[in-house]
Amino acid sequence: MNKSIFIFILSCCYTISYGQNSIKEFLALQSIPKTYAVLKTNETLQIDGKDNENSWAQAKTITNFEDIQGKNFKQPAYKTELKMLWDSTYLYVYAKLYDPHIWADIKKHDEIVYLNNDFEIFLKPNLHQAEYYEVEVNALQTIFDLMLTKPYRFGGEAITHWDLKNLKSAVYVNGSLNNPQDTDSFWSVEFAIPHQSIYAFGKPMMPKPNDYWLCNFSRVQWQHEVINDQYRRKTKNNKILEEDNWVWSPIGLINMHYPERWGYIQFVEHAQEQPPALPETYEITKLAWNIHYLQRLFYKENRMYTNQLSKLSLFKENINPILKNYQITLNLSQDKKNYNMQIVDHRSKKMYVYLDNKGNFEINP
Repeated sequence: MNKSIFIFILSCCYTISYGQNSIKEFLALQSIPKTYAVLKTNETLQIDGKDNENSWAQAKTITNFEDIQGKNFKQPAYKTELKMLWDSTYLYVYAKLYDPHIWADIKKHDEIVYLNNDFEIFLKPNLHQAEYYEVEVNALQTIFDLMLTKPYRFGGEAITHWDLKNLKSAVYVNGSLNNPQDTDSFWSVEFAIPHQSIYAFGKPMMPKPNDYWLCNFSRVQWQHEVINDQYRRKTKNNKILEEDNWVWSPIGLINMHYPERWGYIQFVEHAQEQPPALPETYEITKLAWNIHYLQRLFYKENRMYTNQLSKLSLFKENINPILKNYQITLNLSQDKKNYNMQIVDHRSKKMYVYLDNKGNFEINP
């Protein structure tokens, strides 16, 4: 294992575990994901870190980034704006990060960019299986791109040698980069992400109108100090202070690698006044993951799983009210240390979910 991946696993991936440690953490994962309508453009966009084209003026702007744990936690110190467009070749992302002190010192591709202030994109084009993608960038336009076959808490690993082929990106700085002697305004980043480059398995599938992807955006912001006229992450008692994590759709926990908790983007051809509805797969997917979270709590207390849903904590409040719509089958190994579940939607016999205790997930609508 090389040094950069070792640091990444220690610093970015959190402790590898299979789920929740308390009822409080389970309840924190119950907020409703945000949605966004990605407007189609016929305009050729110049990827320059700016949003000067007419198409960007027509795109809805997201302005309500929150703490990763949710709206009840401290609000971000600086505003973040974000908008998206798409065409038959690219997903376009523009982000504007207000910051009076713009600095960065990581210059090598695929180094751990989040050790600087950064902007991060998380994409899961395939709702039906587990793999997803992450792209990070700092104000020097240093890129860290990676693919994960499943989240770290299930033993997934960061495939850092994977590259997002033909990615276009640009950063614009309104101020002076790495100059502590003045006050800056913002830095902005613009991406053109090729659809064809973010399907690791099988034939690439271009998005169609009304398609949904799971998606999220994160802004990592460090407190800083100036030493010898250079910015550094701030320390206290020789320990670097923890970063802030500001996101579009809050997770509930300080961990971005809960893709089932991200927001949804929908590809549309015409501007919409209101955010799109959640996809039809959302309810059955949420039910499966809620059962999974509660099974983890049951396992923590009993060192085994159960095939009786009624024994799960919060069953009456979170599971039972919608059971009439679903047929749920729980299969346990002989020692009850492993399980899988299949859920069928009574209202649509074609809607089927598979999930097991190792995080293997599949949905077939």
